[in-house]
Amino acid sequence: MVRATIEHNLLYDRPHRVYAMGPVFRHERPQRGRYRQFHQIDVEALGLPGPDVDAELIVMLARLWKKLGLTDIRLELNSLGQAEERAAHRAALIEHLEAHKDVLDEEAQRRMYTNPLRVLDTKNPAMQEMANAAPRLFDFLGEESRAHFQGVCDRLDDAGIAYTLNPRLVRGLDYYNLTVFEWVTDRLGAQGTVYMVHQGEAAQRKASLLAEQLRDAGLQ
Repeated sequence: MVRATIEHNLLYDRPHRVYAMGPVFRHERPQRGRYRQFHQIDVEALGLPGPDVDAELIVMLARLWKKLGLTDIRLELNSLGQAEERAAHRAALIEHLEAHKDVLDEEAQRRMYTNPLRVLDTKNPAMQEMANAAPRLFDFLGEESRAHFQGVCDRLDDAGIAYTLNPRLVRGLDYYNLTVFEWVTDRLGAQGTVYMVHQGEAAQRKASLLAEQLRDAGLQ
């Protein structure tokens, strides 16, 4: 949806709220408990910065779960900050992982330099103590990122939405930034995430670059 928005210049006159739903397919090998084909609902708030729209999405979902009668779902919340803040955290995290290399499994050692944030998302019991002691990304956030996150929390408090701060809730791609949250449950096994979201202003730049590459390759 981001690429389509940029290609057709949909933001030329005003911000937009858009959605899509339907079957999608995983390109990579599905993890245990997941299928290659699944159904997904996407909502996007394009051109609307600030904490208000993040809280709006969360409140919308809380109302949806209530209408569906779902009760065993909890909200986990974190902030990924901005690129320069993640870069400082990444350096500290790699140093921490190198100091505990003896407890890293094969997958973690493979990701240690390419995608160290995802190492913190490990489900390996032998690595939990190491992951819990790792530098927290939140401690590297600057004033603006902290203010944005506090704004989200304040609005959720005002709306009566309960949440848990999860400093290990991360995303591995570099265009994710600021608020990230998941609605999770313990009743679905490996497929415990009901809904996840990120805010990525840089995603629009990534999509624009991808569109140019597709045009150059004659695929559009």
